[in-house]
Amino acid sequence: MKITKFLALMCAATLAFVGCEGSGNDGPQASGSAVLTVDKSVATMGDTITFTVTNEGVDVTAESKIYNKDGYQEITNPFVVEADGLYEFYAVYGTSITKTIKVSVAPSIPELPEDDDPTNTSFNHRVLLVDHTGTMCGYCPLMMEALREVAATEGYHDKFYEAMSHTFNNDDPSWSRSAEVVTAHYGALVSGYPSLTFNFYHPASASYYATDIKSQIDALWKADGADAGVMAATTGGNTVVAVAAEVKAKVTGDYRITAWLLEDDIYAPQSGTSDESFYTHNNSIRHIASSDPITGFDLGTIEAGATAYKEMALEIQSAKWNKEKLKVLVIVTARNSSNRYEIVAMNICPINGSVKYDYKIQK
Repeated sequence: MKITKFLALMCAATLAFVGCEGSGNDGPQASGSAVLTVDKSVATMGDTITFTVTNEGVDVTAESKIYNKDGYQEITNPFVVEADGLYEFYAVYGTSITKTIKVSVAPSIPELPEDDDPTNTSFNHRVLLVDHTGTMCGYCPLMMEALREVAATEGYHDKFYEAMSHTFNNDDPSWSRSAEVVTAHYGALVSGYPSLTFNFYHPASASYYATDIKSQIDALWKADGADAGVMAATTGGNTVVAVAAEVKAKVTGDYRITAWLLEDDIYAPQSGTSDESFYTHNNSIRHIASSDPITGFDLGTIEAGATAYKEMALEIQSAKWNKEKLKVLVIVTARNSSNRYEIVAMNICPINGSVKYDYKIQK
């Protein structure tokens, strides 16, 4: 396995993390103690959004000015968003300049499908496999081949979802800043390329043997089903994908939710192989809805049999991304005995489509 300069990766991912969250570093520098918030971070065209500015806990909105970072124009509060896209705002209170906040505006918020079995809490369980890879990584086809073998093994195809984090070389067409953030989350688990991580916190595998990967899946997969289920719907605009999701709990617990934008059919020659079937890259991470924390947005405590709803947004950050090949992986995490939020449920939703709860088939 080729070992790389992991500290350089961590540095790059730290920069990517700042970029994902929007700190205003490429505009007016944040200073002082004033904080800007907005009543909705996901909106639709024509919506009115309302801002609040606080300073050390005191509401100072009336004494503050709100600016649209696009052109640095002062705006009214409330503000009507006329077009879809990603908006960034900051406020000025006296000598304080707040950090930039983002509002994602989609053409519409999608409607969720009907729940075919509202009292059912028996869901299929899957494990998340993240392959940390890259087109210039000469050993990476070995892991890709192992994953192909696992997927082709009877009984395993439906036990996992796969995401590819292309972070070996940043001239890789599948590379993204969000992929850097994902790889950095796993820290020392990714000590070289390729590495395969399981869920969010479990040990990684550098093994190219399908038997080793299957043993890791076996250790994590729950035959009796997932602790929760998730259904979702999406709508895609020019620069924003809106995601609506509902989580239903089988087990009472503290839950979070996030979404990853993945792209299929990205063509790029792959080092380490002359087999051109490895030149088409699927499940490449393009954007993530939450990077701080990566485990997602808080849903609070969901009682067994109850549901929680969340709207999220994903950004289409490059014109080179093929919108026809994008899809959304919705990820649900729950607080475990180690006080970590670990993955308990997932579902994949097409763009401008929907996906229902993945109920277990009763035999």
